[in-house]
Amino acid sequence: MATKNASTEILLDGAQMSIASMMAAIAGFLKEKGIPLKEFVNYFGKQFEGAWADLEGRGVNEVMDHFLDLEVLPMGAEVISKQASLEKAEVTLTSLPPRKVLERFGTTPSELLKGFGVTERQFASIYDSFIPAAKAIGLKFSHHAQDGHEVLVLEKARQR
Repeated sequence: MATKNASTEILLDGAQMSIASMMAAIAGFLKEKGIPLKEFVNYFGKQFEGAWADLEGRGVNEVMDHFLDLEVLPMGAEVISKQASLEKAEVTLTSLPPRKVLERFGTTPSELLKGFGVTERQFASIYDSFIPAAKAIGLKFSHHAQDGHEVLVLEKARQR
């Protein structure tokens, strides 16, 4: 139980630190056991494939806002920039794990990841777990590193 003196900010920081540590630990454990991280990410993503079903038919910008508010920002990432059109929404974020939060706990992203034997790209691959949810509602989700940040892209899938 949290003490009554703990501020909401401290509680949120603690939760973000715990999420980052757990994600890094899972990635490190799988790597150590020789299980491809991609297998876990695909499994995890398939379990939540229908999670965005109520967003089907909504604009990519609205879906991206939902994704950011409920999935990404709670992990500690911060929006640097956002661009959106009817066809595509693109957001540049601070990379995970969140530097600002980790430094409050006396560590850095590179130290945390190194402790579990995980690279930044391996850690960022958790974003791939959102591909099935996007695909299920006719959207395409991708992400990539750019200038030390993470860029998330959500766009209407091409019809075949």
